[in-house]
Amino acid sequence: MKGYIFILALCFFFAIPAFNLAHAQKIVQAQGTASIHKGFVDIARDRAISDAQRLVVEQAVGVMISNETLVENYQVISDKILSQSKGYIQSYEVISDEREGDIYKVTIQAIVSTGQIKNDLEAIRLIIARKSKPRLMILFGGKDQKDFMAEASMVKYFLSKGFKLVDSETVRKNLEHESLKSLARDPQAAAQVGQRFGAEVIVLCSVETSSNPFKIGDVEMYSNRATISAKVINVDTSNIITTGSETKRLPGIQGLVQPSTEQAAELLASTLMDDILNQWSSDLTNVVEVKLFASKFHSYDELNSFKTFLTNEIRGIKDIRLRSYAHGRVELEIDLQGDTQSLANDLSGQNLGGRSIKISEITQNRLEIELSP
Repeated sequence: MKGYIFILALCFFFAIPAFNLAHAQKIVQAQGTASIHKGFVDIARDRAISDAQRLVVEQAVGVMISNETLVENYQVISDKILSQSKGYIQSYEVISDEREGDIYKVTIQAIVSTGQIKNDLEAIRLIIARKSKPRLMILFGGKDQKDFMAEASMVKYFLSKGFKLVDSETVRKNLEHESLKSLARDPQAAAQVGQRFGAEVIVLCSVETSSNPFKIGDVEMYSNRATISAKVINVDTSNIITTGSETKRLPGIQGLVQPSTEQAAELLASTLMDDILNQWSSDLTNVVEVKLFASKFHSYDELNSFKTFLTNEIRGIKDIRLRSYAHGRVELEIDLQGDTQSLANDLSGQNLGGRSIKISEITQNRLEIELSP
């Protein structure tokens, strides 16, 4: 008995650091700044708050890293770890805000956590709001009862966490069954479907079930199994955010797969949500990839001038990659510290060799512009 108590005490002792690590919090202050363009003070204030939010997370994660010595090839790699570390804002308040000429400054105090996001409902809602409430589409390739049961369970889970969802029934009515099944193999086609029906993120799922007999003594029972797999795609970039799979087995009468299907769907939804939120939190704190499409260039030299303009005069651009150029239309991939809305605000009305820049389309990670005649 004493040995049993000792083991329990030992487990509790070692569990405390793990619990503290999973719920680590820091209170951090930071000042964010933003330029005021064309007198739009409210937009500058929002951007300054976003800048401050990014800085408090970086500071909190930086303090966490400084407690360890990280050496790779005899060089400290804290910068590498900093860009990969997970941190998110649980809550914040504005301490002060003021305008100084064409610069707006905001100081915030925030509670930053380095634990898991999935159980922190307020933090989830804050991240979703900071990402401008992206819309998810959950789409199963099959049309059997098991697909509808799994989809209903996943939809219920994401709605309970504050996500906005696009009704997949409209998609099923407009796409053939074979087209739905092929989307998981073609991220670009899936992204086009998402754009067509107004989703920023599409979750492509499939479900397999089985009912196998087993015996306990002379009693025959059945193991009802459900396996659900999913691929999550950023609609604007066609990039895969995450993938996952969950299997649930439950005993019961032959063919009773509903409980195992619903439980597997909820487990997978929880895992996928955590991966999505971690990606969004990283986007808000570090660098996000934006697709920039621009048209009506007169020459390749003018395109090079535009790239130089972006690098030298637009805030937050870290890297530019040319993907295609044909007939005056260009596709660029931009690594941006900020968000697409801010990039659009900075570009709108700017002049390039006497030609003004006009915004023609904007989504979460995609921006379409054109040059005036």
